Amino acid sequence: MRRMVVLVMAMVAVWVMVGVFSSPKQASGASTPVEVTSYTVQPGQSLWTYAEMITPEGGDVSASVDELKRLNGMDGTQVRVGQRIIVPEEPDETGGER
Repeated sequence: MRRMVVLVMAMVAVWVMVGVFSSPKQASGASTPVEVTSYTVQPGQSLWTYAEMITPEGGDVSASVDELKRLNGMDGTQVRVGQRIIVPEEPDETGGER
């Protein structure tokens, strides 16, 4: 009887482990998809100065920096001249994409 209990407990443990490691996961903090394009960093630019260019007036530049870092898988904010970065696509004044 004791062997049967141990066997059942082992099977349950394996079943739980398989369920834990094979179940699909949702990314925490997943955001809405964003249309993107690429941009080449120009002399004198930093991630912050580019973020200032794309942040709407009165908007939070640091949030734009965070979004750029997320889109590019960056830990820091260092960029170099000529580097291509992924940036959000900006609508033009008519509401279309540019």
